[in-house]
Amino acid sequence: MSKFKRGKFTRVQLKSWRNFGNVDIQLADRVFVVGANATGKSNFLDVFRFLKDLAVDGGGLTNALNAENRGGIKAMRSLFSRKYPNIGVEVDCDIDGFQWTYTLVLTEHNGIALVEDETVRCNGEEVYDRLDSDDTELARATALEQPSLNRNFRPLREFFQSVEYIHVVPQLVRKPTREDDRFGKGLGTQLIGAIADTSDRERTRRLKRIEKALKSVVPQFSELQIERDKKTGQPHLRAKFEHWRPNGGWQDESAFSDGTLRLLGLLWYLLDGAGPLLLEEPEISLHAEIVWRLPGIVAQLNERTSRQVIITSHSQEMLNDPGIDPSEIILLEREAKGPTTASQGSDDGGLVDASKRSMPLGELLRDRTRAKDVEGFSKALQG
Repeated sequence: MSKFKRGKFTRVQLKSWRNFGNVDIQLADRVFVVGANATGKSNFLDVFRFLKDLAVDGGGLTNALNAENRGGIKAMRSLFSRKYPNIGVEVDCDIDGFQWTYTLVLTEHNGIALVEDETVRCNGEEVYDRLDSDDTELARATALEQPSLNRNFRPLREFFQSVEYIHVVPQLVRKPTREDDRFGKGLGTQLIGAIADTSDRERTRRLKRIEKALKSVVPQFSELQIERDKKTGQPHLRAKFEHWRPNGGWQDESAFSDGTLRLLGLLWYLLDGAGPLLLEEPEISLHAEIVWRLPGIVAQLNERTSRQVIITSHSQEMLNDPGIDPSEIILLEREAKGPTTASQGSDDGGLVDASKRSMPLGELLRDRTRAKDVEGFSKALQG
């Protein structure tokens, strides 16, 4: 359970990070990251996952850089940043009204990642500044991961630890294995267990809210509950569906549709936790009518939980939600033979003008992020 009540990222600056050269962008409470394929939407989310990997117990710099999806510091450094060979990450955070800034600069020496610079500020005052040192062993770890060095910025470390990435895979929800647990709860392997392990009162409160939401979009849905197998003790998620029989019928997660499981997992995690929630293409497997309502659902739940949500999406339906403000949009665009740039939707005259006219932004964003030569792609397949 997080000790802080509200925490969010308000700004991120990247230098030589993956396919980004130099990016400095503001972040709202609700963020939509959009861009064509291969512009780096997943890499953008990975910045926040990387900070979590630095801060969690058993994590640290070496493990974070060599995680399965990163491949070490050489793979992390942008190929387009000749003027700035080091990797730089800086984030501003609002944690219960305190303004924190964390700066980390990484360099490489003989294939080894070293901390070149690391600073922490709180409300403009310096809390930690790494002193220059020739001690290579000391430079292999961040202060963030060392209890003896992070004692003055534990709230920041705790905030990084609270970041959660969610991309529910229905097959892993239905039949999780020990091997799948290496992915953590992000892919849904621990969803049903997490629901079962929540206190009775809190679980009932959340499931009732999810029931109310599901009734409006899932035909004949009536009730939701957790039940443990009497022989194995394995928890199962059961839903009641009304039909012509007076008592209706019960189904467990094995019979749920992919869309229902993804939506249920999304709603559960939106109600869980105080730290930022990262959602990668949550529209997958969901009906267009539900996708269109997702931004509103996030906004409604945000009013209650104050949880920041950062979403990557290709969905025109989702981005057509009239409640989306241009300031909530981050547009990724890749330059020809160059790095990806990130721009604020509020700095885009076309998006601002469309918003003022109450026009949906999805179609405009689709045109801005579509592949450059879709017709050529189709012709290539035909030839």
